[in-house]
Amino acid sequence: MDKIIQRISEMPLSRNTVKDRVLRMASDVSQQLGTDLQEAACYSMCLDESTDLNNHVSLAVILRYAVGDMMREELVKLASLPGRIQGIDIYNAVMEAFLSQNLRPEKVVSITSDGAPCMVGTTSGFIQFFVKEAKHPVIQFHCIIHQEALYGRESNKKLDDILKDISKMVNYIKVHALKFEQFQALLAEVHAQYNALLVYNNNVWRLSRGRVLETFVACLDEIRLFMNEKGQEYPQLTDTAWLNNLMFFTDFTLHFNVLNKKLQSVGKTADRMFCDIKTFEKKLQVFERDLESGQLKYFPNLKMHLENCTLTDNATNYQEIYKEFSSIVAAARENFSNRFLQFHKMETTLCFLTSPDKARFEELDLSCLHWLDCGNLEMELLEFQESCIWKNKFYDLRATLEKLEKTECEGMTQDSAVGSFENEILKVWNSLPDTFKSMKALGIAFLTLFGSSYACEQLFSALNFIKSDRRNRLTDDLSAAYVALKLTKYEPRFEKLSACIQQQRSH
Repeated sequence: MDKIIQRISEMPLSRNTVKDRVLRMASDVSQQLGTDLQEAACYSMCLDESTDLNNHVSLAVILRYAVGDMMREELVKLASLPGRIQGIDIYNAVMEAFLSQNLRPEKVVSITSDGAPCMVGTTSGFIQFFVKEAKHPVIQFHCIIHQEALYGRESNKKLDDILKDISKMVNYIKVHALKFEQFQALLAEVHAQYNALLVYNNNVWRLSRGRVLETFVACLDEIRLFMNEKGQEYPQLTDTAWLNNLMFFTDFTLHFNVLNKKLQSVGKTADRMFCDIKTFEKKLQVFERDLESGQLKYFPNLKMHLENCTLTDNATNYQEIYKEFSSIVAAARENFSNRFLQFHKMETTLCFLTSPDKARFEELDLSCLHWLDCGNLEMELLEFQESCIWKNKFYDLRATLEKLEKTECEGMTQDSAVGSFENEILKVWNSLPDTFKSMKALGIAFLTLFGSSYACEQLFSALNFIKSDRRNRLTDDLSAAYVALKLTKYEPRFEKLSACIQQQRSH
């Protein structure tokens, strides 16, 4: 113990020393990453940009690839961009990252982004520049989570009006410390479910709306009482139509939150994410029927509110309410389906990843896979589907994935389960002999696809924590090093690094 304490006391901890060690570790991780990427057969790219507290724009470039029997998602570059972002700026930053790691653009299978014009513009978008460099088309994905959240954000003006009204009330309570403390005391006195209200943040709208509405509804009686005590008049709190809309949208947005949480996962394959989307589309049909029938099994807040309020003409008014809200859900279902037409188009092709034994060559969409030898693929698929030995591998794989899915549903940590899913699929594809070379190339290529840009969102959350308002003077290279070390699955090779450093004892 004394020796350990002595070694710790001798450890140099000056600012420059810590900075040097961080940069060395990040450089070592980058070297390991570059080695694996150069050996990878293909990779997919995920891009997104964000603005920090100092209005500096950062671009995250993340690649997804296979190393042996393991799938990896790793940050290749966290680049600074000019304030006004254009497609050519993103292209230059990406190509600089590729050159620094000696990567080949032609190995890129797909690109996933937030769908911004600077990314997907038909004339000057980043993807147009990159495709010219790669010399072949790539599969383009608009992030599933982004599309789902954008739909929810644009879905109904009534919801926007409700959120504006709620924001005014919440701001009145929280803007002054004394009022906020008094309201918290009131919640504690009545043993309320929540001890505070949430403020709606348009910049984190993925889950913000549902949580804000949920807490507001849970504290609705206390809010009425508090506003009356303070002499504040908010007619919405007693307006039946406004309250009907509040209860409906609270229930509806919470259903979207459930979907959002399922989609938010690093390493989740595109076919699994699309499966979640398809399931939710069918749930929307159920929600629509539930409202039409007036049973409200999936709208508990609305049901409780209608049971407790009195309408002048019960039968007529209730039916009008049910009809209005069911029409909103019907429109939501149609618009939701339209947003995911690309994934519907690729549904059969994505199934090839886990069910090549059931695939029909003529139904596969290979229009963006010009690098693939389709002639060999068709012959290999015929041979494969006539071989019980190789087909059984995928029977066993689906049974394994079923067990993993069950384990995840029963409470296994999500990241561990997701990693097992993709790695189990990769192991089976790697186990096929080289006589199925084209099939293996296609299977692994599909496994690299990003269904969403959640990896970038997770990275920017880490960056905001690291480069906080108290540490906003961190340089770009040091911020990138901290983020890379926080999120990477690689381990710095400490023995190699320490062998190159001469120890300097603290005085």
